Amino acid sequence: MSGFAGIIRLQPTLETAEADRVAIARMAEAIAFRGPDAQQETSHSGASFAFSLLTTGPAPEATAQPVTVDGETLLVGEVRIDGRDDLIQKLQQHGAPVLPSTTDEELVLRFLERFGPEALPELDGDFSFVLWNARERRLFAFRDLTGARPFFYSFRSGSLLFSNTLQGILCVPAVPRQMDEEFLGDFLLGLPNYDPSRSVYREIRRLPPGHVLQLSESGFSVRRIAQMPVEDVLVLKDDREYVEEFRRLLSEALSDRLPSDDTTIMLSGGLDSTTLAALAVNLRTKHSTAADLRLRAFSSDSRPIFDDPEGHLAERFAATLNIPCQLLHSGDSLPFEGWDTSSQLFPEPVLEPYSLLYLSYYREIARKTRVCLTGIGGDEVLRLRALPYLKFLRQTRGFLVAAATLARYVVTSRKLPTLGAGIRSGIVGVFRRRGDEETFPPWFIPEFERRLDLSARWRQMNTVVCSRHNFNPRAYESLNDLFVGSILEFYDPTWVGRPLDHRAPFLDRRLCRFLLRIPVIPWAMDKHLLRVSQAGILPDQLRLRPKTPVLQDVLLLHASSGKWHPQTSDPPALLRTMVDWPRLVNCLNGCMDESLYTHLRPLALSYWLKGIESRLLIQ
Repeated sequence: MSGFAGIIRLQPTLETAEADRVAIARMAEAIAFRGPDAQQETSHSGASFAFSLLTTGPAPEATAQPVTVDGETLLVGEVRIDGRDDLIQKLQQHGAPVLPSTTDEELVLRFLERFGPEALPELDGDFSFVLWNARERRLFAFRDLTGARPFFYSFRSGSLLFSNTLQGILCVPAVPRQMDEEFLGDFLLGLPNYDPSRSVYREIRRLPPGHVLQLSESGFSVRRIAQMPVEDVLVLKDDREYVEEFRRLLSEALSDRLPSDDTTIMLSGGLDSTTLAALAVNLRTKHSTAADLRLRAFSSDSRPIFDDPEGHLAERFAATLNIPCQLLHSGDSLPFEGWDTSSQLFPEPVLEPYSLLYLSYYREIARKTRVCLTGIGGDEVLRLRALPYLKFLRQTRGFLVAAATLARYVVTSRKLPTLGAGIRSGIVGVFRRRGDEETFPPWFIPEFERRLDLSARWRQMNTVVCSRHNFNPRAYESLNDLFVGSILEFYDPTWVGRPLDHRAPFLDRRLCRFLLRIPVIPWAMDKHLLRVSQAGILPDQLRLRPKTPVLQDVLLLHASSGKWHPQTSDPPALLRTMVDWPRLVNCLNGCMDESLYTHLRPLALSYWLKGIESRLLIQ
């Protein structure tokens, strides 16, 4: 994931040109870690850009930026296009001079040249980029709906600073560092990115997924232009057609993301990651010998704190594929371990008490590979609930059809489908673990709670959103509500601190559109479609293995074992204006249930704020 940064001034002067020269040099240094292959700085009229190159493939990539095809419009950003062959054919049909060797960046420029910015939602892939036209003094920025590529910006006094790396903006002294109280309030409520446009810093914003940013003499604006489409249920003649189309789309999704160089697969004993591993081996063996697959697996488990089978299953499966597997046991790593001494400060506060441990995994992977494949997203569209679909059938085709569909599933699977009204995106659990009876946190300072109206905010967060999708509402909202992009940011080099590109084939937009259309019963019942598609590919021990919840909660085990106790030393001054610390300490004393996650949020924020204070003192 290459790094990019820039400064745009609509009315540049000699004085601002010198200031921008110094600032872009700082920004180039801040993003250099993302791109070990090349770094560069360029300046144009009122525009300065920095770029650091990380070459990954498999598609051709621009080795220098900005990129232009007409000499006027400049592109700076991260671009990885899906469905290149189809896009090239489409552009050629419209007279665009593109070849198979055309870079992804040039394809975006040609696409915009032929179809205009309003067609961007039709472009598949992972990207965030800026287009700058110096003659028209106009800037256009876009971040795709999945949100795998971050975009941060700061707009003040007619100047715009932007980067895909938060540190790339923070390094400019002119950017204020006051904290955003609303972000911190949402953090303490458990969803720091509930407003996807905010960052922890008041003067630094995020461009949310699916949004465009526009800047010109006419003004500044940010608006949403991309959403997942709501399409009719897909009715095919034969069940085999669903399986064949799924296999085709998943293969294309992985092919577009699988480079020819060393690649790591995050492997567990679950169905999603093992499917990707088997498919990756199959794709690689078409172009290389079995002894030179250049694939490796990485797995972790919670041993020795409990008998976690995930790592062992992953290790055994990797051996059957003839790929090496690195297995780490993490059960002895304690919550918040190393947070008070680590020199690697998180760019923003994080909720997960084991975040530093997880980041250590990615940094270990980055020592050996540049691309990491993950199975994230499979649960969102392949493990759903039946009730919304049955209601849809009853309303559109009548009670008898709905009843027959349910009966057929029960007869063939010998079990009832999960009939709940749907689950909230499992991905959100990375941000907020909660019990069924979570209540509003009792430790807020009343004045802070009133000023931000946090009780109303909390009710809003916990209100079920009415979906536009009439038969697959939860999967649709999971892919459309912008939370996925917030999760994927945690895997970005901004957080990892290493040049490592995480790629999620199950979040491929072409594949997701197909999965949103399939009949939920039977295909999205307990990943039925995925299980059927892997018959003869995965061993039945894995293919038919039921989805099981985590056997033990590691945090609660650490707390109950007596090996770890929350450190409740005095918080920073800012946090004392938000949290009644003595009351929080009382809540933590003896807390051994899932409410512990709620009461640890102020501690996580305290660690981060103290790290900020320490760094400022050192500077």
